[in-house]
Amino acid sequence: MQQVLAAHDIPSRIIDIGIMSYLGAGSPAALQVRSPDQWTALLLLSSPEEEQA
Repeated sequence: MQQVLAAHDIPSRIIDIGIMSYLGAGSPAALQVRSPDQWTALLLLSSPEEEQA
């Protein structure tokens, strides 16, 4: 996801959002973008809408 944003010159960073509450590996993370780029990032990372027949 971060590479898609970088390809469109949208700066982003990955932030750690806490400790896992179960025995999984790693910790949950989120992708953070600047406020002016928020809607563009959401559109780029969302799945395309399906055509209705």
